[in-house]
Amino acid sequence: MEHAPEQDFGAVKQRLEVIAEAVESPDMPLDEALDLFEEAVALGLKVGDMLEIGTDEADETADEAHIGEDI
Repeated sequence: MEHAPEQDFGAVKQRLEVIAEAVESPDMPLDEALDLFEEAVALGLKVGDMLEIGTDEADETADEAHIGEDI
């Protein structure tokens, strides 16, 4: 079952906040910080894809609303 985009976006945002807080710790070992950085980059790419899909869907909806209208 797919999650609604808002739920996915919210989950990604929450995870990024947890990562940001974790890497602020001066006790964080470098290898763990690098692993979290890689995860954060992957999450950022996921959000970018989600936003692109949302923009494409909005464009399609707008196009459908104008079918048969003189623009």
